[in-house]
Amino acid sequence: MDFGRLEYIKNVNDDNDVWAYESSPIGAYFRLNFKKSNNTGVDIHAFNLPKGSLIILSQKRPEYERYLTHVVELVNEGSEDKPQWETTGTWGIFRWVKVHWIADFDNRSRIPLDKKEMRAEWGLFNTKAKLLSSPRLMSQWGSIDKLRAHLGEVFN
Repeated sequence: MDFGRLEYIKNVNDDNDVWAYESSPIGAYFRLNFKKSNNTGVDIHAFNLPKGSLIILSQKRPEYERYLTHVVELVNEGSEDKPQWETTGTWGIFRWVKVHWIADFDNRSRIPLDKKEMRAEWGLFNTKAKLLSSPRLMSQWGSIDKLRAHLGEVFN
C-alpha cells in the first residue's frame, strides 16, 4: 500500500451492534456511504474527494471505543459515482472504494484504537472525510510524513 496516498480519515457507523463493512475482504469493492443531513454540504464534499486517495475508516460500536477498521481507496471520480446516488433516503450518497487493509474483527484487542494511534480527540463525528493534514492532527504529529510513517507500521 502506498501510504503517501493516505489522505483522509472518515467516521462510519452502523445502527446495529455490528461492524460496518465487516464482510468486505482485502481487494473487495463496496459503496462507502456518506450520511445526508440538511445544509452540511455532504454531497459536494463526497463528490470532490479525489480518486486514488486512501481513507482510514474509524468506527465505534455502542459499547466500545472508536477503532481504525479499514483502509480503502477511492476508485472512481465523483462524477462517475454521482449518477448512481439515490435522491431519497439517509445513505444515498456514496463513493465506490476498494479495501486495502481490514481489521481482524474476530480479535477486538488487535484492532487499532483511533485515540491511541491518531493521538487526537475528534469530538463530534459526522460522515465527512477529514484531512489527515488537519491542524488538529499536525499539532500532535508535526508533519504528515511522520503520521503516515506511523500509520504504515500500524497497518502492516
